[in-house]
Amino acid sequence: MASTSQRLRRVALPAVGLTAALALTACSGGGGQAAPAQTDGFDGVSLTVWNSIDFEPYQGLQKKYFEDCASQLGITVDVQTQSGDYTTKLLQAAGAKALPDVALLSTDTQLPQLASQGVLADLSQYSISTDGLADSVAGLGTYQDTLYGLPVQVEDYAIFYNKAAFAAAGVPETAPKTFDDLVKLAGSLTTADQKGIVLPGIGGDGSTPVYFLPFLLSAGGDPADPTGAGAVAAVDLYKNLVANGSLSSEFVNWGWESIDQWTSQKAALTVSGPWNLVDTSIPFEWGTFPFPTAKSGESPKVNLLGYVYGAAANADAQKEAAAAALIKCRASEENQINTAVQGGYIPALQSAQAAFVEKVPAAAPFVDAVDGAYNSAQLGTEWNTLQQQYVDAIQAATVGGQTAQAALEQASGK
Repeated sequence: MASTSQRLRRVALPAVGLTAALALTACSGGGGQAAPAQTDGFDGVSLTVWNSIDFEPYQGLQKKYFEDCASQLGITVDVQTQSGDYTTKLLQAAGAKALPDVALLSTDTQLPQLASQGVLADLSQYSISTDGLADSVAGLGTYQDTLYGLPVQVEDYAIFYNKAAFAAAGVPETAPKTFDDLVKLAGSLTTADQKGIVLPGIGGDGSTPVYFLPFLLSAGGDPADPTGAGAVAAVDLYKNLVANGSLSSEFVNWGWESIDQWTSQKAALTVSGPWNLVDTSIPFEWGTFPFPTAKSGESPKVNLLGYVYGAAANADAQKEAAAAALIKCRASEENQINTAVQGGYIPALQSAQAAFVEKVPAAAPFVDAVDGAYNSAQLGTEWNTLQQQYVDAIQAATVGGQTAQAALEQASGK
């Protein structure tokens, strides 16, 4: 999951109108129940919305969505983009009982942290459901089986390739089915001036484990088992790519910026997220592939990151209900499609995903992988330790000369 500073440039397109939100039944969250407030509108209610994604056109689109929804609902809304350490700001606001009424939350850290403190409203009280979402996406907004956030967008990963490199090598644009196929393909695309593939291999910035996970998962591995057969197969893949010269041994010094090797045509293949689907600065024709699997005939699997909008638990029942109504309106299919096409995210709604693929066919591998994707948030704080172990093992096996099994055992202390 790339931080906003690593996301590539986007071109803004006109935003379109929104659907009207339905009237909701209010019920207080948090410390004590207030009397339910039946309402047909929220005239006079003022709400604050926090968003942490600071690139354009994303933040401009969100501001328009919320302001249009607020106008329909009779709400006054102040939409703010928070810079800096957003997680810390959220936790400090929660501690001071000053959470914004609505906040965009990452599903891997921010939602579980706030939900565990009891400061988020149960959205299921307000006729908000996860209907129309794949189970893998619906689960992103829950904590201990309670819906604290409504997913609006997700990120997963796919392989990007340079079509001209395939033509120059006389290689058909056929997705590699297995890890062995990928090693062979990357080797055939390697020239004196171009590596077959580029991947991040550095520790510390989070890029290496994020892009490694789909290979581990597609090998049938369990991320919680760093010495299992799936982990070994995935590390072996990296080792074999370096061994045949298609992945530079310098990859251990590259992080998120490794994509620059691909966009500058110094590598034919790479792994990246959906933000590149809308990057108009890529200077060549490109395509996307799903991940290969360790064995023929199996299905690829990816890791999934989500973003949800949550509402602060509020003793003022009408204000909490208004926040839920605003979230429901923002999550419309139309808004999700526009955010995907212009901002480079995968819509949460399956119907919006289908529409996105119609508009951006290269999004198909991303959308196809959503159902059944893996949520690393289930590992909790354990993932912080595990991801460093995977980085250490990848480096030890590829440039350190160890076997994949030995590297993983050493990294995990076994």
